[in-house]
Amino acid sequence: MSIVLPLVFVCASVVGVSAICDKDQDDGCRVTCDGTVLDISNLLSYPYKITVDDNNVGEYFTYSPCNGFDCGSIDGSLICLNRDDSHKDSCGTFASSWVITKTNPLTFSILYACQLGQDCTSSFFTFTQTDDEETKVVYKSQEDGAYQFQVTGKCVGQINCVNEPSDGHKKKSVIGPAGLVLMILFFAALLIYFIAGALVMKYHKQATGKELIPNYLFWSELPFLVKDGCLFVISPCRKRKGYEAL
Repeated sequence: MSIVLPLVFVCASVVGVSAICDKDQDDGCRVTCDGTVLDISNLLSYPYKITVDDNNVGEYFTYSPCNGFDCGSIDGSLICLNRDDSHKDSCGTFASSWVITKTNPLTFSILYACQLGQDCTSSFFTFTQTDDEETKVVYKSQEDGAYQFQVTGKCVGQINCVNEPSDGHKKKSVIGPAGLVLMILFFAALLIYFIAGALVMKYHKQATGKELIPNYLFWSELPFLVKDGCLFVISPCRKRKGYEAL
């Protein structure tokens, strides 16, 4: 397999260049396009495995755009096709172009090309920002002499954007369903306690005013007890009124 370098210009003309991108000399996964910074350094957990399809379970791509790795006889590959027989095909050794094609939603593409004379096929990635928490990478087909991939997710191209785990599980609430049910039951029981207690105090003990509150002395002193408890925990070795020094 081989790559024809003019493919870079063919792909650029097809997608339509809307921003000129300057590569970061120290980071191969970051560029600046007319003031807009694109960064895929933390987009996925590299090296990232991309399946070909459900039928070809033995074939998959390995994607590591920030740091090159060995792929068969070619060192420094950024994407590699792994086959059943342990044969590996390089699918791009350098990012020859970054192109922003749309700003809302953010859409850009990267062409991973090959050096002249290498037994290598290029790869073309299209990145599109969506509302999905999980970043997804799908192999589409092989067209125009390059493998075609589609990447989607809310963090596509954004700096300091936090992705969800690669297994697709969303973050769960700290409280959770069980905790929420327990809180509802607690406050419901507390409400019943005060209503039932007030009725008992009124009709059984003939109480009036604030004495209707069941265990009034306890509830009236509770805020001060909480305060003293917090002070004792924070400064257990300091002398405080009502407590002896430790």
